[in-house]
Amino acid sequence: MRRYTALGLATLALIALAVVPALAAAPTTTTGDATAITDTQATLAGTVNPQGQLTSYAFQYGTTTAYGQQTSLASAGSGTVDTPVRADLAGLTAGTTYHYRVIATNGDGTTVGADRTLRTTGTAPPPPTTPSATTGSADVNGASATLSGSVNPNGVATSYYFEFGTTANYGQQTPPQSAGSGSSAVSVSGSLSGLVANATYHYRLVAVGPNGAVSIGGDRTFTTAGAASTRLGLFGRTAFADQHGVGGVFVACFGSTGCRGSLTLARGGKQLGVRNAYSLRQNDGGFVHITLNDLGQRLLRQRGTMRVKATVVNALVRGQTVSSTLRLIRYSTNGLKG
Repeated sequence: MRRYTALGLATLALIALAVVPALAAAPTTTTGDATAITDTQATLAGTVNPQGQLTSYAFQYGTTTAYGQQTSLASAGSGTVDTPVRADLAGLTAGTTYHYRVIATNGDGTTVGADRTLRTTGTAPPPPTTPSATTGSADVNGASATLSGSVNPNGVATSYYFEFGTTANYGQQTPPQSAGSGSSAVSVSGSLSGLVANATYHYRLVAVGPNGAVSIGGDRTFTTAGAASTRLGLFGRTAFADQHGVGGVFVACFGSTGCRGSLTLARGGKQLGVRNAYSLRQNDGGFVHITLNDLGQRLLRQRGTMRVKATVVNALVRGQTVSSTLRLIRYSTNGLKG
């Protein structure tokens, strides 16, 4: 009796194991052959096993293993066996090798098939004509420079520009100009001004042809001058503002290059006005205008005159800043009362 009982329990255990559903899993995929290949079309095939879950698939394709293009997603069902899948490609380029693979995804993951290739029939089109660019020398004059180089358009309409900046990431460029459409090298140039004095700049020449064909010349560098010979100064001990809060400070620029930067007025650490950009020629001076903000106008209205800190920055010379405490005077009372 015990023997039969043991056999019955073992049988029940086997039956229970038989009815437990298989564990869910990501789909499996196989990339198949490409057929019906023409100059511009092809049909891709493969198989997908959904592993019992609702699964979608697509084919990725392109001229490299980076692919870059993909067919629309389609359903592979939710079965548990290999299911044939396919996709039709159009708009391909004649005489070109394409990489492709099948990709499938369900709730448990995504799987890609092996990479395979096909080659369309016909003759590949000639590669686009690309201009060539050669970076030349730089003629530096203080905080200005003239860049040179040569461009061969190779028979196609070509434009060019120079990239430049204080690192090899550049960040700035000259306005594009035409290099024509000839078939021999032509000399080109680009002018830079307002550079930071005593700084090293990277630059290179870029030529652009039709359809975005680009040629880039080599990286070169130059160093500006002028830091030691340019000096910024503040005139006098007085600044002025009219009834509208518009006034200014007398600023001087001495040396072989001009000065350009910003002017700030402050009191007790609080800004009363900012002039973001001014420009003075070399060995020159002038009244740099500034407009007081609401706080500056309110304090001047209340006081009529007050001491302020004026700070002038010359952005063309690294680290050149001049500050002075001035007496700000309201030279007109019209409109500021009340």
